[in-house]
Amino acid sequence: MAVVLKRLKSIGPDREDAVLEFGEKRTLIRGPSDTGKSYIRDCLWFLLGGDKLPKKFPLADGYQELQLRFESEGFEYEVRRALIGGQPTVYVRAMGNEEELAFEPLEDDIGELLVERSGAHGKQIIRSLSERGAVTGDDVRHWALWSQTAILSENPTSGEGFAVTKRMASFSLFLTGVDDAKVELRKKTSEVERIKGQLSSAEDALARVQTALPKDVKRVDVSDALERVDKVLVAMSSQYDQRAAKLRELRREIADASDQLARATNSRNHAKSMIGRFELLEQKYSNDMERLGAAHEGVAFFEELPAIACPLCRTPTAAQTESQDVKPETAGRYRAAINAEAEKIRGLRTGLLTALEGERRRFGSWQADVDRFSSELNTLQNREEMVMEGTRIEFSADPKQLAVRRTELSAQLGIFDEIERLQVEIERLKKQKLRPKVQVNRDGGTSGRSVANAALGYLMHWGFTDIENISLDAEACDLVLNDRTRLSFGAGLRALYLSALVIALMEHALEQGHPHLGVVVIDSPLKAYADPESDETHEVPVATVTEMFYAWLAEFSGRGQIIVLENERISAETAEKLKPIQFTKKPGVGRSGFYPHRVVVPSQPEVPAENDDGDELADD
Repeated sequence: MAVVLKRLKSIGPDREDAVLEFGEKRTLIRGPSDTGKSYIRDCLWFLLGGDKLPKKFPLADGYQELQLRFESEGFEYEVRRALIGGQPTVYVRAMGNEEELAFEPLEDDIGELLVERSGAHGKQIIRSLSERGAVTGDDVRHWALWSQTAILSENPTSGEGFAVTKRMASFSLFLTGVDDAKVELRKKTSEVERIKGQLSSAEDALARVQTALPKDVKRVDVSDALERVDKVLVAMSSQYDQRAAKLRELRREIADASDQLARATNSRNHAKSMIGRFELLEQKYSNDMERLGAAHEGVAFFEELPAIACPLCRTPTAAQTESQDVKPETAGRYRAAINAEAEKIRGLRTGLLTALEGERRRFGSWQADVDRFSSELNTLQNREEMVMEGTRIEFSADPKQLAVRRTELSAQLGIFDEIERLQVEIERLKKQKLRPKVQVNRDGGTSGRSVANAALGYLMHWGFTDIENISLDAEACDLVLNDRTRLSFGAGLRALYLSALVIALMEHALEQGHPHLGVVVIDSPLKAYADPESDETHEVPVATVTEMFYAWLAEFSGRGQIIVLENERISAETAEKLKPIQFTKKPGVGRSGFYPHRVVVPSQPEVPAENDDGDELADD
């Protein structure tokens, strides 16, 4: 993954667009000072997510928005950002279509997009001795966009301040392709204090738990006692299970016997009730027969009485009222009715006596069953009582007391477990609260050797054939040449050596598939070396270095994109090959600068503007 910068544009109402087209592999933008070369680098930094606004100068008045187009893996992106500030907005469209598609907004932040397009998405780098985080757009920009001040600086390549650690880590990532995800970090003070608080709490908890144990008690003793209690409880449980099985069988038999006894008792009581009813009916029949016998004797006695006239009026019997009742035939009918009734009662008594005899036999049979089932039930109940009594005799221990004892022993064993857990936790926290010195080995290895050799090749192309040995100090993110650190050389050599390093790093990262933006922008790599007022000794003539540098750039076809902003003149022959963008600073002659020339009437005395690194724009 990498990007290719295509076009930088500045627009504003009633202003001619300021447009700059970049070559796919190499671009040289050259011209005298105060034409906007350093401003171009500032605009690129600002559009790619930097916070600092490009410096204002008169020709920029009236322009309101910057736009940057770049390509990456079949997509074209356009970043737009107001010159007064605010967040950049990103647009995207697919490439390779016959008709250009319209740009569509992209939700990604420009910093996130740079990280993704550079191949650093998901990579972790150290930000400080106690903090690790994802690669950011700032990490990508820092090693790709080099201002004039940074190129000439005597400060380390990683800069100064809080960002040094993460920039060193990102350099290592670009160099080796390995991030810091597995590096052990030093704990933050706040984290150590938190661990100390946890340690104190754990120690307090340990002391509190230990007070709950009886004095001199040992885990092995508690464990043995608990095992013995468990054995007794298991034995009791087993015996209770056996007794319960016997009792279940006995109680089933008792239930069956009780049911049979109840049925027999009910049948017996029913028979007894029927016997009582039948005996009562027999008594009634006996009384009825006695009554009928008395009535028969009365009728017979009546028939024997002589007819007598009324003693008062001497009226004959036959002439008296209701005389028909005393006629002889009437008495005969009475006797016949009595005999018929008596005969009927005798027939009923015969059937009643038969039924009574049957009920008495049934009563005797059911009574025998009642007696038998009562005896069986009594026997079963006695057996149940014996079983229950046998259980109470066999187990002298109280299950309730055993259960309480087991609970106590289990609680003590749990306390021992908690003590062990707390002791382990305390040891762990004691180790965690230590803040060992973080050892981050930034050894470039074969990658460092490869980058150093590539940088040497560039320098030799630029005319520096006196370099006998070169290496890369991965810790310092810089070159060591002829056993001297780069920063120990003069400004001119420092600038060219650093230019060789950042170009070599880009090519190496892209070749190996390591993260990198794929672009290097260098502001004024030759200016300090060619400065006539410099007191630096030059073993290689300035003209030679300048021409050889431009010639090398004209032939560059390696990996990535190089954009150079420079003052030094270029020969016509080399310019024909390189086709630089020339700023003339002369109205009406070629391109005067980044912004189209126009007459500017200053409203107040102009103060030379400084670039983002403290240099005046006039020194561009």
